[in-house]
Amino acid sequence: MQQEVYGLFLAAAVIFVGFLGAFLLNRKNIPDAIFLIAFGYFLGHYSGWLDPQQFSSVAGYIGALALIAIMFESSLDIDLNELLISAKPALIMAVGGFFISTLVTFILLYYVFNFYPDNPLYSILVGTIIGGGSGAVIASIAPRISIPSSLQLTLSLESVLTDVFVIVFTLTIFSIIQNQVVGGVSEIRIDQIAGQIAARFSTSLVLGFIGGIVLSNLIFRFKKEQHIYVMTFAYLIMLYAGAEFVGGSGAITILTTGIIVANLAYLPQFMAGSNIVDVVRYQLFSMESTHAELTLLIRVFFFVEVGLILDLSDMYLLFVSLLLSIILLVARYPLAYYISKGLGFRRKAGTAASVASVFYARGLAAAVMAILVSQGVASVSGVEVPIIPPEISSSILTIASAVILFTNIILTIGVVLLKEKAKDLLI
Repeated sequence: MQQEVYGLFLAAAVIFVGFLGAFLLNRKNIPDAIFLIAFGYFLGHYSGWLDPQQFSSVAGYIGALALIAIMFESSLDIDLNELLISAKPALIMAVGGFFISTLVTFILLYYVFNFYPDNPLYSILVGTIIGGGSGAVIASIAPRISIPSSLQLTLSLESVLTDVFVIVFTLTIFSIIQNQVVGGVSEIRIDQIAGQIAARFSTSLVLGFIGGIVLSNLIFRFKKEQHIYVMTFAYLIMLYAGAEFVGGSGAITILTTGIIVANLAYLPQFMAGSNIVDVVRYQLFSMESTHAELTLLIRVFFFVEVGLILDLSDMYLLFVSLLLSIILLVARYPLAYYISKGLGFRRKAGTAASVASVFYARGLAAAVMAILVSQGVASVSGVEVPIIPPEISSSILTIASAVILFTNIILTIGVVLLKEKAKDLLI
């Protein structure tokens, strides 16, 4: 009985710290990931109150739930009309930023720090994991500081897109490494990588579109039921699992589903009549607060779990992570400057680029992918073996977690330093 009480006390403490983090995010623009990871590290490695090994096996499940919650929440905020207006700068920023970050990380790790030189895919894998900003953090902070709506929307949409890129490209590189382990294939083929990415995207978009239509009709059919949100979230979990089972991306599928549900008014009449549109819009509005609360709970426990698994004893990897965080910030500036001029900030492009550059904090997608690849196993001659050797997966997890921590700290400092200058963009 004493052990159960102890566990309940720790769970309550974790939730309270999560609430405090959300409070600081809403009021002070301080990303909650900083506090949650730090608290998890305190519970595990620092105080020894919890054994990190006991929680590593469930990290993948919590991560999957976190992805579902975050992707659905992000998708509901995307209006297709606004998307078409801001699609070009956001897409350029997302694609260019992701590939620049991945390339810079690969060059630094593989050629400068000699990161497991026997296989360059490990350095590329780290690059894809930390290649994009966090939609949950950036989309939360960007609207709360005084910057023009065009820049806010671009940054928010970019972060949502790069979350998707992180997941898709990481899983693609990881599957190639898995083929090396299982089939002994060592050759890296660009056409194979492009084919796998195209297949995952197309499968996910089709499933997401169909899934969105089906979910809309389910919401309409059960509109008078009390617990319609429970049904909705269960449906999203099944859709995510189904997409992963058939070779698609669960994250892209959920994102597409949410966009379809939130934008039924733009679909042909035979797919979504006016009655369905009005009912679904009302139900989504009523479910919004419940989904936000559930998302917070899942994110809280996941980031605390990241802190539990994180090992900060390797000072060399911490130095590499800090250097990566700084270089990724600097490498982002030229692209941000180009996008800022395209958004109309010609005389104040430098200020706009500085603001856009600091909104690069890594978060949930990076943490989930780092944990998933570190836990991946494959069957070789009937024996389950790690796809990535433990010492390498441990290094990947440390770098990813530390970069999440450092980039969120840099974002916090950057917002404080640039908040007054950002107001000039409104004039």
